[in-house]
Amino acid sequence: MAELPSLIPIFPLPNVVLFPQVMLPLHIFEPRYRKMVRDAEPQSPPLIGMALLRGNWQEQYEGNPEVFSIGCAGEMVRVAPLPDGRFNILLQGLRRYPIREELFTEGYRQARVERDPPL
Repeated sequence: MAELPSLIPIFPLPNVVLFPQVMLPLHIFEPRYRKMVRDAEPQSPPLIGMALLRGNWQEQYEGNPEVFSIGCAGEMVRVAPLPDGRFNILLQGLRRYPIREELFTEGYRQARVERDPPL
């Protein structure tokens, strides 16, 4: 399996965990995550990291609530754009990653991740 890039976009959700080799359908509707999909799609492979929201995320959802420090990178194996700008995507889990640093410069979260963490 190829190494992960050192910086990947992350999609934080409550109660959703992605595992390697698992397919996860997602409906992308928030403007910041629509941008994330558009930005990730031309990359090869088009990757998004999933991260589980942690703690009292409801109070900070519109901002950047805390996430767990381990996530799973997934490849967008199908991207279906909808007429109103939303997307239906199918994400295939690839490998876990530890988050080393979070960046918030693109309107959505990005994470600097350890490229090849030990199992």
